[in-house]
Amino acid sequence: MKRKAPFFQFSALILLMLTVVPVHADVRITNVDVLFKENVIQVPYTIANAGLNDFFSVRVEFFDETYRPMNALSLEGDIDIVRGAGDKLITWDVRNDGLIVNQKIHARVYARHVPNPSTLHSFAYSAALPGLGRYQYHPERRHLLRGVLAYGLMGGAVGSLSLSVSAYNKYLASDLPSAHDPNYADARQFRRASRIMGGLGLGIWLMEYAGLYSTYRQHNRLTPQRIADNPSYRELISASPVKHINTRGLPPILFADLEFFDDNGNGILEAQENAEIIVTLHNRGGGDAMFLELDISSDTSDPSLQLKNANQVINRLGPGESKELTVDITTDLDLRTATHRFTINVREQLGYDMEPAYLVLNTYAYQIPEFTISGYEIIDSGPGTQAIIADGKLQAGEIVRARLTVQNIGQGRASDARYSIYTTDDNIYLENTTGSLGDMWPGQVNDIYFTLSPNRRVTTKDQLPIFINITEDIGRGGLRDRRLPIMLDQDPPETHIVEIQPDLDALRTEAWRVEATSDRFRVIVPTVRNIRAVAPSATRRPNSIGVVLGIADYRELPPAPYADNDARVMKDYFERVLGVEQVLMFTNEQISGFKFDDLFNANIGELRRAVVRGETEIFVFYAGHGVPDNEGRNVFLFPHDGRISRLESQGYNVETLYENLSQLGAKHVTVILDACFSGAARSTAKLQTETLTGQRGVRVRPRNSWYGDPNFTVITSSTAEEISLGFDDSETGLFTYYLAAGLQGAADLNNDGKITLGELREYVISNVTETSGRIYGRQTPVFYGNDDRVLVEF
Repeated sequence: MKRKAPFFQFSALILLMLTVVPVHADVRITNVDVLFKENVIQVPYTIANAGLNDFFSVRVEFFDETYRPMNALSLEGDIDIVRGAGDKLITWDVRNDGLIVNQKIHARVYARHVPNPSTLHSFAYSAALPGLGRYQYHPERRHLLRGVLAYGLMGGAVGSLSLSVSAYNKYLASDLPSAHDPNYADARQFRRASRIMGGLGLGIWLMEYAGLYSTYRQHNRLTPQRIADNPSYRELISASPVKHINTRGLPPILFADLEFFDDNGNGILEAQENAEIIVTLHNRGGGDAMFLELDISSDTSDPSLQLKNANQVINRLGPGESKELTVDITTDLDLRTATHRFTINVREQLGYDMEPAYLVLNTYAYQIPEFTISGYEIIDSGPGTQAIIADGKLQAGEIVRARLTVQNIGQGRASDARYSIYTTDDNIYLENTTGSLGDMWPGQVNDIYFTLSPNRRVTTKDQLPIFINITEDIGRGGLRDRRLPIMLDQDPPETHIVEIQPDLDALRTEAWRVEATSDRFRVIVPTVRNIRAVAPSATRRPNSIGVVLGIADYRELPPAPYADNDARVMKDYFERVLGVEQVLMFTNEQISGFKFDDLFNANIGELRRAVVRGETEIFVFYAGHGVPDNEGRNVFLFPHDGRISRLESQGYNVETLYENLSQLGAKHVTVILDACFSGAARSTAKLQTETLTGQRGVRVRPRNSWYGDPNFTVITSSTAEEISLGFDDSETGLFTYYLAAGLQGAADLNNDGKITLGELREYVISNVTETSGRIYGRQTPVFYGNDDRVLVEF
């Protein structure tokens, strides 16, 4: 009987442990209902008998009266991960999903129960009974079997050890040697069995702790999907009663605004140009507009014109709400010239549609540029030449400069035109034979300068074997191996410039328009001019050069917003409106170090080499920071990498600029500065002013050495004490915007096809002063020069 005592002790211990196993309550989902309140479908439900720390992975399904599932997307409230017991609520914004419900429906709530026990208690339970800790996370009886097995092994180990001790005591009481006494062998076997069972039992405890730690870590990373995929979590299901739900309310009243933008702003869609149609829908009724569909289609098929996002849907547009939709238009080089009539339809799910509107838009096929050699001139006097007879003719043995006049007589723009000149005769020396012509618009004329020297072995009376290639980036126009009309001992023929009237002008009177039968469709016309649409004027200024500078980003100073954009805009206006022959442009990092002096120094600067005294017109435009010294006697243009502490060494004194320009002896100098010199940085409606020098309101008293010189025109964006502003709407300086708009034609106050300096002054000053007051104080541009001087002719 004594040998059975350990077994009875073990059985009693197991029975005691099972009586203290925590029992999970009968967790249930109850009181599920379906209601329509506050413009949403509500599903209240209750979680009963759950612990405060328990959580659930909850989902809901809706079914119509035929028990077909309904697609519910806009769900909020007590869904996905829900903690604790009590009353819960799920809401479905059915209108946001573009649905109108007017039928019997019911809801089913599904919840997988995830117990969330105390970690410390779980480890304590596993210490008492392996498997009991993990049972708190997953209430499955299989976890408790590990405890039964562990205690069975430990009980067996204790029992075997007791039997081993008893057998060994019998061996000690006998006189038999160990080799012949069966009690000694039994004692060893029972001891070995005790060790094995004890080790296995301890191993179960260790494995239990490792498994419990892994379960704890996984439990902290649970997601609704991982819970749903784990069948060990019990799923609870409860359904609502079937109820009739009606979500239909007052009707909507729809209005629409229509805008159209093309890249160059001329209202005509040209080959390789992009555009967008913007439709803004407004609901001014008392009810929701459901499942609004915008559809735009063209009555003219052209594979080269593609509409992107031409069909778009708004699930719900509530009363008083607006929504902007954008349809992109792209074209390629094969676009055909045609008139497209785009039908714009707006439909609503319940039939509250809008009357269709129609956007009528002209498309314009790609026009191939066509280059011609309009004439040439032999320059046989001056720097770099050596003439036998300075008679404007080319003789063998001379070194001359040839000016070749090239014109685009086609209907299309040549983008990034480049030239190269070569000869097939080794006795003819050529230099400066490659270069860029930039963008050449229909009718535009450019001059090419190169050095030419035929030696005395050249005796031909025909055209010299000198050829030119002109290419442009599209590759459909240009000249290929065109022989130049240059001959020895002959007067160059008179240059012949052809007047080109682009076909596109005939379409400008038929720019995009909208046809609508309902006053609910409103056309929005942009109030800000597209100043980047630069139509060429009739003005040509041979022997002229422009320098355009714009610095928006400074290394050590606050930014000058949009100043680099100003430079890009004014480069186009210099070339295409003012007719400047050659324009150099530099922005941001390109204007570092001593770049100003490298350009304008009257003795060694780049500008000096391009100026013929008494003949060349110079145009200079600068946008960026202007910085005064502490006394306000000197003002400086500032490079990208300059420091205020080195103002006089790194800044470029404006008086030095004027003195150098004066020393060049040009026919006329025009300087335009979009910069303020009051010590403040350029500001915009979005960006407030910062100081540059640590002080504001410096009283600047520049010397203005150019004052009284009839060969100077000087235009500044503001007075010396004012701030020059940026204009967010055009992403340029405010002054630059109105300067460009005026040169586009807005400043032609008497409509005579000409813009004088006086007309430009009146237009720019009146508009800048008015607009600046709405942005940040007053800005007053300053003009100096002859008011009767004609700047542009159209």
